[in-house]
Amino acid sequence: MQRPQFINTAIQLIWLTIGIDVVAMTVSYDGTFANTESLIFNGVMLLLYAFATFKISIGRNWARRFYAFLIAMEFALVAAFGLSDASELEVVVTYLTLPLELWILFRLFGAEADEWFHG
Repeated sequence: MQRPQFINTAIQLIWLTIGIDVVAMTVSYDGTFANTESLIFNGVMLLLYAFATFKISIGRNWARRFYAFLIAMEFALVAAFGLSDASELEVVVTYLTLPLELWILFRLFGAEADEWFHG
C-alpha cells in the first residue's frame, strides 16, 4: 500500500519542526556550560525525533506512538516548568511548533492513518 499524501505532509512537517529546532539551538548557543548541557540534551532529543520520523516514514506503528510520547513529554515539560527561563527565540519556537505538532498528531492518528499503519 502506497503511503497517503497526508502522511507525507505530516512527515515533512516533522522534519520542518526538527529543522526549526536545530536553527534555534544553533542561534541560542552561547558557549556556557549550562547552555552546553542544554544543547546536548536537545541534540539527543532531536536525534530521537529524527529516528521516530524515519521509522514513521516506513510505516512503523510503534514509531508514531513513540513520536506521540515525545510530544506529550514536551507538553508536560512546558506545562510543569513553563518558559520563564527560555530565551525569546525559544519561546517563539515553542509557540510556533507545539500547535503544528498537535496537527501532525491529529493526522498521524486519524482513521485513514490507522489503515496505512496497520495495512
